[in-house]
Amino acid sequence: MAALKTTRSKNSSARKLKRQKQCRRKTNMMKKASEYSKMCNADVCVGIRMRETGQVYILSADASGFWAFLTSQLSSHYPTPTVMTDRDLEKSREEAASRKQR
Repeated sequence: MAALKTTRSKNSSARKLKRQKQCRRKTNMMKKASEYSKMCNADVCVGIRMRETGQVYILSADASGFWAFLTSQLSSHYPTPTVMTDRDLEKSREEAASRKQR
């Protein structure tokens, strides 16, 4: 019975580490795309779909609205896509910085 408990805890911690790593990579990719958009004055759209859950994350960093059709096409997708803009990323960075200062 004790061996079963340790196996479960090892599996759950490995899954947790994998999810954390995926989240960090997704966040970093979105951040890099936003930075590229600002530095190169480019319209950028990044879409990430998680194979296991089907969840879609979209970063649309464009002032012209060129990529707006993408969100309207995915609006009927389930689960509902998480759409972020470069301004949303800036706000989340500011909130994280203010939390660190506390």
